[in-house]
Amino acid sequence: MKRFKEKLLENDFGAYLYDLRCKKGYTIEELVQKIDIETVKTKNIRKWEHDLEFPDLNQMYKISEIYHTPIEELMQVRTNTLQEGLNAVPKELIRLISYVLGFSIYGMLIICYIIIFLTLIWSVWYLIDASNALQQRYGIDV
Repeated sequence: MKRFKEKLLENDFGAYLYDLRCKKGYTIEELVQKIDIETVKTKNIRKWEHDLEFPDLNQMYKISEIYHTPIEELMQVRTNTLQEGLNAVPKELIRLISYVLGFSIYGMLIICYIIIFLTLIWSVWYLIDASNALQQRYGIDV
C-alpha cells in the first residue's frame, strides 16, 4: 500500500497537495488564510486537491513557501499529473465522482478496485453457471 501511495503522489498533483496539507495539519480554511491571496477560496483548494483545477504560478510559489517544498518539485508533480491525465481519461471521472460524493481520491480508487474485483467474481460465477446450465439442458460437456 505504501508503494501505491508513493506512486500516486508523484503522478497526482491533487493527492500530493492533500498529503502535504495533512502532514502540516492544516485545514482548508487555515491554508486559505496562509496563502493570503484574494482570489484563493476554499473551493479553489478543494478543486486543486481533486485535480479539477491547478493553481497559477503565484499561488504555486506561495504553496511552495508554506509547505517548505521546492517549487521545482511542485511543478514536476503537476507536469506528471498533466501527462498522466492525457494517458488516463477515466481517472478524471473518478476524480469528479470523488469530488461530488465527498470521498478522497484514495477512497474512490479503493472502491473502484473493489467494484472491478466483484465484477470479475460475478463474471466467473456467471460463466460457471452458464456452462452448468448448458450441460444440464443439452448434455454437452463444455
